[in-house]
Amino acid sequence: MLRLSLLFLITMLSSSFAQNREANPEDVSTVDGVMNAYYEAVSGPPGKRDFKRIQTLYLPGAKLNVNSVDGTLLHGLVEEVLMSERFQTISTDFYEREISRDEHRFGDMANVISTYGISDAMANTDYTARGVTVFQLRKHDGRWWVLSSMWQREGEGLPIPANLLD
Repeated sequence: MLRLSLLFLITMLSSSFAQNREANPEDVSTVDGVMNAYYEAVSGPPGKRDFKRIQTLYLPGAKLNVNSVDGTLLHGLVEEVLMSERFQTISTDFYEREISRDEHRFGDMANVISTYGISDAMANTDYTARGVTVFQLRKHDGRWWVLSSMWQREGEGLPIPANLLD
């Protein structure tokens, strides 16, 4: 009975989440559109991020993998991560923008390695942090979907290689 109840709850949550996936066509018609929408949605002044826009980029059930500050690997469904208080609320100006991109495509598949910089204003290139995010995307039903993403920040002993800064 407990399994049946959990299955029902998961189905309802997934269905509800999937219904909120109507994306702006400009955000999902190209890989470039997905990347621009992602960086715009995670950036902003103190407060909540635009998680509704972010979730329109990800396929339901997509995975997020994050290396945290203490080295613990956080791995979860995009639905779980986007709803977490840690993700939704940021107490400072946080602007993340793409510095460079390495993109590989075959048919309706794309692998994007995106190097980013974080600063207190979109026009500020004096980054307080940098890192690399890897996105796996798939084109389906006339639009691009993010299937998974993972990121890691640059740190002491872990500089971003020159080929990812071109």
